[in-house]
Amino acid sequence: MKKLLLIISILALVLVPIGCVQSTIQSTIESALAGISANYTIEVSGTAGLNFTGRYVVVTAAYDAVNYVAITSTSHDVVLENVSKTYTVTNAVEVGAMFQKLSAGGETLTVRILKGGVQVAIANTTNPYGAVLVTAP
Repeated sequence: MKKLLLIISILALVLVPIGCVQSTIQSTIESALAGISANYTIEVSGTAGLNFTGRYVVVTAAYDAVNYVAITSTSHDVVLENVSKTYTVTNAVEVGAMFQKLSAGGETLTVRILKGGVQVAIANTTNPYGAVLVTAP
């Protein structure tokens, strides 16, 4: 994310002084953002019948005429679910998820993040009321 903001800043500093019109800047930034945006799948699985709760966060980026890039973070609460559950996210630059078991037993809770169908993060727990945190750029 830091690299993206640096590249966009450099592009803006180079393109504005040489008289590039707003549409050129916009298309350049939108192309850069398209190159880092992806579709993600968050899979929550584990021992059959296990209940869980948690939240996942989606970070998106879009062209903004004033600031060049607008970064938006959207949080999605998961109040009470039962494994197995899948959450699909489109056109994000990053996602993160934290889920917690609602059980004191030794059941397994596993959370995976797939980016474009390829696993990029995984975590699991068997601890009583255990929680897992996973993130993926």
